[in-house]
Amino acid sequence: MSPRQRRRALAVVAGLAALTHVAQAAPSPHNLVASVAVKSQLREAHLRVVPLGSRSKVRGPLKGSTYYGSYGSTRYAIATFSTEGLGTTDQPELFSKPLGKPWRDRGDTGGCISGRIIPPPLLLLWGLERDLGNPPCFFP
Repeated sequence: MSPRQRRRALAVVAGLAALTHVAQAAPSPHNLVASVAVKSQLREAHLRVVPLGSRSKVRGPLKGSTYYGSYGSTRYAIATFSTEGLGTTDQPELFSKPLGKPWRDRGDTGGCISGRIIPPPLLLLWGLERDLGNPPCFFP
């Protein structure tokens, strides 16, 4: 093989390696089952942001309100909680969990999920695409 052919071959291999890296870097959304343990962890994360005196007044996550999935190496969840005297005002809550870290309550939605915290492909997978980029929007 001539030096010129060798350089071309190396360039092709380098290009293929770069394309493979890009293809591997593109995450895809995955729907996951929210087990009792996951829901308990979401509750713990939510209670960390609730004032100490109000924690005993919080119920949830409410039945049928939890969405749970992954996008890349991060886990995401949406769950609705009810607080005595407030009900489900501004719910649901948005959560994220990077690999190896605890769940973090990223705040309530104010009724509009959007794609700010939860990646849009995951919202599409969950059937919540109507909430993307169309403020004002309200969670069902």
